[in-house]
Amino acid sequence: MKTMNYSRLLIAVLGFGLSHCYSLEKSYTYGNPYHASPAFQEDDPQFEEGEPYVVLDSIGNYFFSIPSKLILWNRKADNHHISKETKDYLIDYIKKNNLRDVKVRFNQYAPLSEWKRLSKNQNINPFVRYFFGSISLISYTFLPGRLFAGTFGGDHYNSFTNTINLYSDIPAVAIHEGGHAKDFSLREKRTAYAAAYAIPFVGALYHEARATDDTLNYFAELDDRKQLEESHEVLIPAYSTYVGGAIGDIVANPITIATIIPGHVYGRYKKRDIDLELSKRKDRKK
Repeated sequence: MKTMNYSRLLIAVLGFGLSHCYSLEKSYTYGNPYHASPAFQEDDPQFEEGEPYVVLDSIGNYFFSIPSKLILWNRKADNHHISKETKDYLIDYIKKNNLRDVKVRFNQYAPLSEWKRLSKNQNINPFVRYFFGSISLISYTFLPGRLFAGTFGGDHYNSFTNTINLYSDIPAVAIHEGGHAKDFSLREKRTAYAAAYAIPFVGALYHEARATDDTLNYFAELDDRKQLEESHEVLIPAYSTYVGGAIGDIVANPITIATIIPGHVYGRYKKRDIDLELSKRKDRKK
């Protein structure tokens, strides 16, 4: 009986989240951050990349990234080799959305720098920032995504240090993390928004949905069909695992895996509507 109830809850939550978040017909709005942002200095550039280490990156790619590769069904997930194309997509997105204070690390492990960024982020209350931010950085320090991404952690945006950490060579994932940074930049009360992200259901159903929606509409604005297709194939299954994880936390039942298949099915189903939605989008612009 309990299993049936959990299944119904999962289906209801997943259906609500997916049906309310993805539409390519609305106009895209570029970001205008609420708070003024200082420029980066020459000795601390906005975009940095970790030095390549063949053995380390190979272990990360061929061993620790296997779970994320299977979940997203994409061999480039957490592969620790980010192409110029993916980098350029994210850099262009960051610039177009005026995200002047967001740090971007491409396959880089820089714990000391991240702890310094935690202390300098004045947009989040110090108590909340140091409490939750320290937890996130302890994980980042001792289970670095540079090696363990895919098994422990992976591509993510840290609102407490205002940093994007990217390990996957997937433009849709890169823009999704940029979407989180943009979403936070538009908030006057970032402390409450950052705290809300830690609440089960809220982060999965709202924050992740906004980042995914922004990604899809950004590629629609660029009329980039290739990336729209990949976004549907990757981001919607990823979103379904966020929902499953939130439910799993609450019911103490590891059911995240059960959400992957419906996520992939729904993503590929929605992919069929790309031409129709893009056509409607263009008609509205006339």
